[in-house]
Amino acid sequence: MGEALSRVLDPAALDACDKPRGRLVIEVPAGWAGAVIEVVIPARVACARCDGGGCDGCGRRGGHRVPGDPTTRLVRLRLPSELEGGVVLRILRPFGEDGAGIAQLHLEARAGAAASAGVTWCEPAVTEAPRIEPAPPRVGASPLDTWRAATYATIAVALAALVAFVVGR
Repeated sequence: MGEALSRVLDPAALDACDKPRGRLVIEVPAGWAGAVIEVVIPARVACARCDGGGCDGCGRRGGHRVPGDPTTRLVRLRLPSELEGGVVLRILRPFGEDGAGIAQLHLEARAGAAASAGVTWCEPAVTEAPRIEPAPPRVGASPLDTWRAATYATIAVALAALVAFVVGR
């Protein structure tokens, strides 16, 4: 099972896929970073391989048709927590296993002044659980220091007894 998962997540394997790949660029307010959004994919998206220039992957059309009404072209996703400079999310089979159209959707999200048409905010960003810092070490003696002190005291008493024995003769 791990092997199959690693193949799915391997960027080289995804790049080698010969099925249609669409590309869509959206803008969202910077405050939406980490939030869940819904995006209505347009009926036509640019080809991710040639960026609309025309290639064998899109039949030299420069794009792909996405059939269905807007409710069937709806994709729900969580944005990354950082949007600075833009991010590209690769969504595999955005319309399900047997969904028509594209096999991969490269969704480029950029921070902007307002959300693009067809983009809706759904849920706020997930806040991280507060971090619990480890307690600072105690100033008191550790068990090792106590053991070491007892050992030195025993050696000192033994040496004092030996010196007293030798001197007392």
